[in-house]
Amino acid sequence: MDKKKQGDHFIEAFDLYCKETGNHNLIQEIIEDRKQTILSQLNHAHTGNLADVFSTDIAQRIIGKEPSSNLPSHYFFIEQLAQQIFGCLLSFWTELEIYRIIQHSALYKNLSLADIPQTYDSHIINEHYHYEIIPDIALDKRLFFTGFCSHPLLLSDAIVLINIETFIKEHKWYEMLTLLDISSKGEHFILYQFGEQHTYPNIISSALINSISMSNEWLFFNDFFQNSKWPPIYQAHSVSNLKNITKMETTLDINTLINKPSNYMESCFLHSMLNKDKACEAIRLTVSGEKSKANYHLYLAQKGLANALKNSGREIVFTIIEKPAMVLFYQSMNIDSPLLSPYLFTSSQDINKNGVITYKGLWLLNNAVIAFNQYNFKAYNVKIIELRKLLRNS
Repeated sequence: MDKKKQGDHFIEAFDLYCKETGNHNLIQEIIEDRKQTILSQLNHAHTGNLADVFSTDIAQRIIGKEPSSNLPSHYFFIEQLAQQIFGCLLSFWTELEIYRIIQHSALYKNLSLADIPQTYDSHIINEHYHYEIIPDIALDKRLFFTGFCSHPLLLSDAIVLINIETFIKEHKWYEMLTLLDISSKGEHFILYQFGEQHTYPNIISSALINSISMSNEWLFFNDFFQNSKWPPIYQAHSVSNLKNITKMETTLDINTLINKPSNYMESCFLHSMLNKDKACEAIRLTVSGEKSKANYHLYLAQKGLANALKNSGREIVFTIIEKPAMVLFYQSMNIDSPLLSPYLFTSSQDINKNGVITYKGLWLLNNAVIAFNQYNFKAYNVKIIELRKLLRNS
C-alpha cells in the first residue's frame, strides 16, 4: 500500500475511533502533552511556535520513541503510527481536520440542484469575478468549489478548508487548528468565479470581518500584537488622513503620538472615532486558484474587499498584512499621495526572524477604493516593481 492510501486509511480509522469513544480531541491531547514535555526539557526558554517546538532535537528524540507517563498506553501506539505515516504529529492533525471538513459536506454532493440554494447576490468585478459580504456563513447553504477538493463544499466548510491549506499547510501556523471554528461562522467577504465546467462557483478569496461590537476579541488588539516587540511607525499625515476619512475628535494630534508605544497610538486611533460602527477588523485574507494568477487574484481580492466594505458602510479597517505585494503597493501610494493614503502603517515586526515583515495598520476605504479604481492590474504591478527597485538601490 502506498503512503497516501496508508494515510487515508489511518485517518478514517482514527476518526471512527474518536466518534466511537466520544473523544474528538484525542490528537490535541497527545500534542499538548508532548508540547509541555518538550518545553520543560527546554526549561521553557523556547518562544517559538508549535512548528518550531516540534522540530527541536528534543522533539525528535521523544516523539514516537518514548511513551508519556501522563497518557493511556494505547495513545503511544497511535502516536507512533501517526509519526511513522505522516512524519509529524502536526501534519497528521492537519490532514485529520481536512478529512473531517470534507466529510461534513459529503452529504450535499449528491443532492439535486433543486435542493440547493442557487442565489448569488453579488457584485461583478473585472467581468468574470463576483464578490459579496455574507452576514453569517454558518447559515449559508450554498455550495462552492475550492482548488483543494474534487467536489463542492458548503461555504463555511470551503472557507475553513482554504484557511487550512493556505495558512496552516503552507505557512505552518498550526496554532490555528484550535481556532478553526472562527473561520466557519460570522461575517465574511468572498470573491468567486463561475466556471464553464462546474455547476457551482469556485472561491478565489475570502476574509473574516469582525465588527466593532467584537473589538475586545480582535486579533489586532490581542496581547501578542500589543507589546514592545512591535515598534511604532509614524506617518506624518496619519491624523489628517483619518480626519478626512471619518469624524474624529479634533484633540488628536500626531505630535501627541510621537515617542509613544504602538499600542497607545493604535488605541488612540480607535477611540478617537466618534462613530465607531464605521470601523471593523478584516483578517485571514486568503487567495487561492491557479498559481499563475496568484498576483492577479490578490489584486482583485483587495479591490473587491475594499469596495464591499465601503458599500457596507465601513470607513476604516484595522488589519494585519505581510504579503510583500500589498505592502509595496500601499507604501508606493503613500509616497505618491500622502494626503490620500490607502493604508496607514502603525507598527511592524519580523515575527519568525526570516526577513518577512508583518505590518499592522489601518485601511482607509475611501482612499483604497480610489487607488484600486485608478490603477488597473498592470499599473498596480508597475507601482510595486518600481518601489522594489528603488528600495534595492537605496
